[in-house]
Amino acid sequence: MVKVDLAALQFVAVFTGNLLVSFMSRSVDLAMRLAGAGLLAVCVALFFYVLAYLRGGFLGSTEPVLDHLVTRGPYGFCRHPLYLCFLLMVLGVGLYLGSWLSVTYTLLLSVPSARYRAEREDELLRERFGEEWVRYAEKVDMFLPRLRR
Repeated sequence: MVKVDLAALQFVAVFTGNLLVSFMSRSVDLAMRLAGAGLLAVCVALFFYVLAYLRGGFLGSTEPVLDHLVTRGPYGFCRHPLYLCFLLMVLGVGLYLGSWLSVTYTLLLSVPSARYRAEREDELLRERFGEEWVRYAEKVDMFLPRLRR
């Protein structure tokens, strides 16, 4: 029987929809386009940094594939930096294309989609790494770095 990763499938579908919406409703607001280009450039660079740090742990599956818990580098700031990058990149694309519809889609659909996948992944990480994951999750938030410890 084939195991379907519903969290991953839903994540891809929502983000694909987000990009499609970006191209469907465009404007020419220069400030919005510049903000989007800047956000997109920074997030693409950050995305590749996180990918390089994670290496073989990124296969698209929600279920963990590494035999150790990654807690350093970008994972010392938030538990799901790749999902944060995805969110900010689709937001950047929407801004760059001047699509308020895409920005709204990002906030109403993509953010909850990423949160759902992150929560599911957190459950699997907790099952696999137990108390080590619990201590890590107490110190590091899901998406946003904590300003105080």
